[in-house]
Amino acid sequence: MPARLLVKESTQTTERPPEDLSELRDRPCWLDISDPQSKDFALAASELNLHPLAVEDAQQRHERPKIDQYDDHYFLVFYALQEASPGVVREIAISIFMKQNAIVTVHEGDFAARAIVEKRFREGKLQTTGLLLHALLDTMVDQYFPIVDTLGDRVELLETLIVGGEQRDYDTSIRELFELKRDLLRIRHLIAPERDVLTVLVRGDILELRESGRRAYYQDVYDHLSRVTDEIDTFRELTSNVIDAHLASISNRLNEVVKVLTSIATVLLVLTAVTGFFGQNWKFIPYDSEPLFLATMIFMVAVAAGTAFYFRRKGWL
Repeated sequence: MPARLLVKESTQTTERPPEDLSELRDRPCWLDISDPQSKDFALAASELNLHPLAVEDAQQRHERPKIDQYDDHYFLVFYALQEASPGVVREIAISIFMKQNAIVTVHEGDFAARAIVEKRFREGKLQTTGLLLHALLDTMVDQYFPIVDTLGDRVELLETLIVGGEQRDYDTSIRELFELKRDLLRIRHLIAPERDVLTVLVRGDILELRESGRRAYYQDVYDHLSRVTDEIDTFRELTSNVIDAHLASISNRLNEVVKVLTSIATVLLVLTAVTGFFGQNWKFIPYDSEPLFLATMIFMVAVAAGTAFYFRRKGWL
């Protein structure tokens, strides 16, 4: 998708060539660039005199969420999340340059929040760049909720399979649970620093965005982001608890098996001691004595039964 420049006129929103941006700074403008390596971005950076470090960060696409202040503009990095396929979450880094009456968004490909905000901007519902920035951030954060809810449903499903499912489902479920925990950690690392970005906006540190009553809008986005982060922390803790509970269950089951086997081995050890004594081939032992054989067998049965009864009373068997 090529770069597009949307300009807020007095009665409507028009689309102009990107190279006209520097000439239209007397009204709210939004330049959206879907290719950080394109000539349009290089032209915009030159026309708006964007800082080279910010331009480099926008092209590298591996920055953590942040907001930087330069001489006459600000640079902000935020992330949009999209579920590319069931269970697969894709993150899209959005670089935003803010200058008087101008916002430049740079990203790779497209993301759902952009289309939603563009529709509102064209309908005249976003009159200033401050409202435009808020709409972008708010829409991206609101789209976190269904993705996080889907992850929560996966946690509950895997918990059911692991705790109450069949043994053959265990290996698959526990592997998916570890993968899910990794995904939750990855998403949290992306969105948790965004609270610092919103803190700057809530404080009103950016002069160009100090519009009457606008700080409450960013506070609302901050609250939504905090809720998402808390939900992710809850799901991470739940996955850890499920894994720990299952490992503890396996350990307890192993202990029970070892206890039973040990008790059986102890009973057999007593019988082995008796048979071993008579297996020494001493001459004074009458091996052909039928009464001795019967007495030995009765003694062995009695000792085995007594030992098993003792272990049973102790709860070892």
